[in-house]
Amino acid sequence: MTQILFEIAAGLMAATAVASWVNARILKLPVAVGLMVMGLAVVGVVAAFDLVRPDFAVGALFGGLLGTIHYPSLVLNFLLAYLLFAGAMNVDVAALARRGVAVAVLATLGTIITAGLIAVGFWGVARLAGYDLSPVWALVFGVLISPTDPIAVLAMTKRTDLNAEVRAQLEGEALFNDGVAVVLFRAALALAIAQTGGSGAGQVDVLSLTEHVGVEALGGALVGAVGGLATVFILKATRDWMTETLMTVACATVVYAAALHLELSGPIGVVVAGLIVGSNWGENSMSQEAKHYIHPFWHMTDEAMNAVLFFLVGLMIFTLKIDHDFPWALLIAAPLLVLIARWIAIAVPSAALPLVGRKASIKLINVLTWAGVRGGLSLAMALSIPDGPYKQAILAGTFGVVIFSMLVQSMTMEGLAIRTGYGTPRVKPEPIH
Repeated sequence: MTQILFEIAAGLMAATAVASWVNARILKLPVAVGLMVMGLAVVGVVAAFDLVRPDFAVGALFGGLLGTIHYPSLVLNFLLAYLLFAGAMNVDVAALARRGVAVAVLATLGTIITAGLIAVGFWGVARLAGYDLSPVWALVFGVLISPTDPIAVLAMTKRTDLNAEVRAQLEGEALFNDGVAVVLFRAALALAIAQTGGSGAGQVDVLSLTEHVGVEALGGALVGAVGGLATVFILKATRDWMTETLMTVACATVVYAAALHLELSGPIGVVVAGLIVGSNWGENSMSQEAKHYIHPFWHMTDEAMNAVLFFLVGLMIFTLKIDHDFPWALLIAAPLLVLIARWIAIAVPSAALPLVGRKASIKLINVLTWAGVRGGLSLAMALSIPDGPYKQAILAGTFGVVIFSMLVQSMTMEGLAIRTGYGTPRVKPEPIH
């Protein structure tokens, strides 16, 4: 079994490396977008070959290989720990602190408002299109698609010269609201399964679920704070760059594993730990030599795992069953519903909330709305839903939002930021002669 897993990992890494090379040489798209496009292209080639030569059963073989990769577990139980920790380490903590109230409101209240609005809209579109979608499963979709994906947002902000305050706002919101959404998703999914399963519906108490959500989120933050503080104290007592680098890896791994073991929020835990280690206090605790190694190490880790993740996002569209009953209306309408819901969720709190030193203007609300990119995290939650009559509709809506936000929103974000005055043109590096 161990050898099989290693072979699967080897094949995935090889395919990702080849796709990255093709993107760098031919497509020349941003890495995350290019690798997702390559994944979609592979699925298109397999589907076309299956239509021309169905006797070869290439689709069945490809589906079997894809089935050996449990995408939700890979993302939620492994990649997320290191991607969030790496992202949190590189956030401008001072700028984030200045936007602390705005980030907290949008990561919690904003996520809840967005989820509710999307759920109502998604259920309404489903009813109009003739799909029998239960309101509670529409809520599950609303919760899983409501958070801005931290991995996708961080990938976008790396290539867009945004105003420092807006960047901190987006990165902080994305890092925290995914943890909130994962917690809410588990509660909503438990409620949906209980209600549609018949048996056990009476055992689900909304009040107890709400209490569990609070405990899971706050408990995860506490685990992250303890892990981050312990790491900083150890870094201060160590003056060996290799040991110091290893300590940061151990911090991300132990915090995430401990939080999951205690049934607390691992994502919130590693974000808090990463912010502490990446703060000025954490930086000052590192030796000068370690500072030259730790950040490049985490940058490379972040880029490599992002490459694998977004290549898989493209491949996972193969899990959709395209037939005469496919919910095209939900796939097409979902991106618009998400944009409308996010705009309202930002505009309502910002009526009395300063976002960048003043009350948010319509231009800023538009920028923050368009920058709300969704990605691999939402897809992982959607794919983790047990098989049932509602899963295909939820997957269709999720893929519609993820593909639109990555191919359209993230690719046009820099232009919007420049036109509205919240960004500047990126300075291209001089070629090396």
